[in-house]
Amino acid sequence: MNANKLLTLLSKKILIAAFGFYPEQHGVAQAAYRQALALHQLGYQVTVVTRTKAPITVPFKVVAIDNKAEYQLLLKPSEAEVFFFHGWHNWVSDWAIPVLPLKGKTVLVSHGTNFNVRLSGLKGRLWWLQNRVAAAIFPWKMSKFDHFVFLSSKLEKQRMSDVILAKKRGMTNYSIIPNGARPAFLQESSVDFCIENQITASKILLCVSNFQPAKGQGELLSWFIELGLTDTALVLIGSEFNAFSEQLKKSADKQLGKTVFLFEKLNEEELHAAYRAADVFVSATHTEVQPLMLLDAMAVGLPFLCRDVGAVSELEGGICFSTQEGFKEKLELLLKGSLLCEILGKAGKKAVLERYSWEKSAKQYHFLVQKILSSYS
Repeated sequence: MNANKLLTLLSKKILIAAFGFYPEQHGVAQAAYRQALALHQLGYQVTVVTRTKAPITVPFKVVAIDNKAEYQLLLKPSEAEVFFFHGWHNWVSDWAIPVLPLKGKTVLVSHGTNFNVRLSGLKGRLWWLQNRVAAAIFPWKMSKFDHFVFLSSKLEKQRMSDVILAKKRGMTNYSIIPNGARPAFLQESSVDFCIENQITASKILLCVSNFQPAKGQGELLSWFIELGLTDTALVLIGSEFNAFSEQLKKSADKQLGKTVFLFEKLNEEELHAAYRAADVFVSATHTEVQPLMLLDAMAVGLPFLCRDVGAVSELEGGICFSTQEGFKEKLELLLKGSLLCEILGKAGKKAVLERYSWEKSAKQYHFLVQKILSSYS
């Protein structure tokens, strides 16, 4: 990069707003952190706005806000030339909309919509009905932003209503920039997860997700116990234990600590070791867009078996299922098919190297910023 180009980049101010940020480990927090770090490393002046108040050390400015008024007062006079707002249906975009337009151009980074999610049961139906107003005003909300970033172009009705609307209306002001896997997961792990945690089974089924009913761990556990697999363990890892994880422990009963294991608050090294120790990554989640835990599995070369939700069916490196019977049949196929697992593992890792990497997304965000600034200059 020549000196003149570097000086030009250094004059460009970027503001990134996200409801969670490093050291939090959920999907939006990871995506916002990787984006901020990449744009900083490319020479942009990056400011992150969040409500995370944990002490962190990063090479760019992080501002923690307390309320709506403080957030809006920060946005209105901001000299940022491009604003990135991470996610619908949270304070980041909802509190910003009343003060739009801003001096700079605004980009909504979509992590999926939720007003058309329709889960089974009475609660699922009530949720859908309660969100009809949100669905009705959503086109107006989209009209407030200058540009959009979607994780995928798939037209999936439950979680990707914004992509559907953009295509339906012939909109062109959007980019497709997928998530990335953890870079460290492309390397070998020096930790033996099974030895460290006294897991003696020769085969490991791994699920990494927050402990929530909608993430399907309850069904996974029930199916696992019903299958009665020999010499096989189910490992469930979440951000932190809660009331739902306690229910899971009770359901595991005497199998807890023998064939069923629950963990919380693992660091990246421990999590990496868990992926490396596993034979199949399993998920019965009911609602996702492009889950990071599957991309991490792909980086490791770990085949996955996941419910067909969001953009999961687009991902190489695994198999989708729709029913309990489908899960059982395909799991048996994976556990018995070492060649199939090898083929899927290699395909997943190749896809991460070629498309689902934060390095790749950094270049795409850099191109997007330059395109936006040149288009509106």
